Amino acid sequence: MRRLLAGNVVVAVLSLAGTAQAEGECGWTSAGWNAPNGAAVFDRGPGPIRDVLDAIGEYRTHSMLSHGPGSTVSHATLRTPTQASWPGVCTKPITPTDIQYGYPGLEQVNQGGIYMYMYGDSSAGAEWTGWQQGNPSHAALIGDSIWYNHPFVSDISRTDPNQYIDRPVRNSYRVNYSLFQYRDLQSAHEIPGNADNNGMVCSTFLAYAHNYAGRGLVTPHTYSHAQIANAANSLYTGVYNQCKQSLGWFTNALLTVACPFYNVCGNAGNQVANCMSANRCDTSDAKHWKAVRDDGNTTATSISPDRIGGWGVHPMNNTIWGPDYSHQLQWNSGGNVYGCWQ
Repeated sequence: MRRLLAGNVVVAVLSLAGTAQAEGECGWTSAGWNAPNGAAVFDRGPGPIRDVLDAIGEYRTHSMLSHGPGSTVSHATLRTPTQASWPGVCTKPITPTDIQYGYPGLEQVNQGGIYMYMYGDSSAGAEWTGWQQGNPSHAALIGDSIWYNHPFVSDISRTDPNQYIDRPVRNSYRVNYSLFQYRDLQSAHEIPGNADNNGMVCSTFLAYAHNYAGRGLVTPHTYSHAQIANAANSLYTGVYNQCKQSLGWFTNALLTVACPFYNVCGNAGNQVANCMSANRCDTSDAKHWKAVRDDGNTTATSISPDRIGGWGVHPMNNTIWGPDYSHQLQWNSGGNVYGCWQ
């Protein structure tokens, strides 16, 4: 990303602010967003994470750290997992490492990249966006600390080999996107912190960035057994339905044709639910996630996008962003930037 800023920012002849031209995961934006440096940016979009958060009564599905209007963005995300090879796809439809050690994980992208991430697929783009800054000087410290002080490595984009994407590292390793963070964030929000799969998700990264900049520990929230049981059922059902309808992760995947004698979509639902509930991403045996769902003593402890923003049951003073109200995210700063998000 620092290479992009140094030499690969190209001006496009585009007339309408916020329009984009898609090339897979890369494309142009004709303007940058208005979120200040250090602001937490939120959206609500489709997919399995939304099923989980809806089930526990929360709204926001993704959170990001802005480095300023028209500038770069740090966030943790997961690309669409790949389909396992035949015939294994019949019993374990999703490549296990894609959901246990998710790519790209923690990354820094420019405005073209983040626009394509949010809106590149017009059929499944964000339906709501907003940002919160809180104290401007404290927010700027968070943005600057991650951008200027945090160690990183640069990867070549998997979509466009001429583009580089910076990836902040923790404990000298790239930070993966780990679904298990929704069940147990462990010490991902602490400094130096650690977690299974060297993982973070979007909101545990925001908590980590808050702490890294010396703005204080963001305390996690413990969800009741009833909530996580409902979330597990919703996750399984959501993945199953998307698979049956060839939506989301399963667009153009003719799984039922390739495996006519298997409940492939049920296996996919079990595999994802196992991964999030028990960090067992390599199996579609439903006993793992159902053991968590059916044990009345089980809970989940994590930090969600709503908690970062101080929404709902979450305290406003848990982060510097929380006391602020949600400002409308607009694409109105100068830019015309081409970029990739993976």
